[in-house]
Amino acid sequence: MKLKTFLITASLWMGLLGLTACGGADVRTYQYPETAVLFDGLHIKKTVYSPGVMELYYRGGQFKDNPIRCYDANFEDLGDQFEHTFRNGVLTVQADFAEQISGLTIEDKDHDTVYHLRYLDSPQFAWLADTFWLDYGMMTMGDEARYYSDAERQAQAERERAEHAQTRNVFALLEGTWISEDGLQKYVFSTDADGSELRAAELWRSGTEKMWNGWELRVESAFQTPYFGGEYGEDVAEHLQEIVLRNSDHAAADLHLLYDTQNAVILSGGMTYRREQG
Repeated sequence: MKLKTFLITASLWMGLLGLTACGGADVRTYQYPETAVLFDGLHIKKTVYSPGVMELYYRGGQFKDNPIRCYDANFEDLGDQFEHTFRNGVLTVQADFAEQISGLTIEDKDHDTVYHLRYLDSPQFAWLADTFWLDYGMMTMGDEARYYSDAERQAQAERERAEHAQTRNVFALLEGTWISEDGLQKYVFSTDADGSELRAAELWRSGTEKMWNGWELRVESAFQTPYFGGEYGEDVAEHLQEIVLRNSDHAAADLHLLYDTQNAVILSGGMTYRREQG
């Protein structure tokens, strides 16, 4: 009788041990040698994957209801149909695709920062952070060489070359001084001697001081698109290109203009500007 009881008990224990081992095989844990993010304010400790659940363990960071986005190993967006919670230093994501999550972003609006975490499903782990600086506007911090793959860096370089070419084409179209019909306002588009820096100035003439006042921006990039607004009739709109000059100071305004390709004039604020003949 005792032998029978022992065999039954042993069988139960073996069954429980078998279940535990099986369950453990479905759990993957990744810890990272370098975890400090953005001046040591946030540490990513480890990520644990189990069926339908991903748990990201961290230290620091004041997260509660922060929006997140999840991405797979190719950094493709996994959508927004999932539940997540921040609690006691653990971000828990519950979703059918939880085990596919390789990267994610955490938006921290209170501190004007977006964290980009990548390679969570490997010991590699890399991060970037877009954060706002009063003197410089939005800046990206982190190790981009580690964060992006060689193919991504090459594609990014190609995009930057195309963007630079587009910027130069737009600026070649605008370069010079454009005077309003009443002579009291003007735009000045110029380049440095070596052509490395593009500048745009919007100026207006003070009637009492007989001086030009205004503001200037350093152009980070420029592009033009067909005009789709409703301010002008179709006969005029079909010849208009909307031009945007991006301010390198991300905290300041960009410059938006309309260029009339038929009449070679700039339209802005109800005024018409013609290129000054030099």
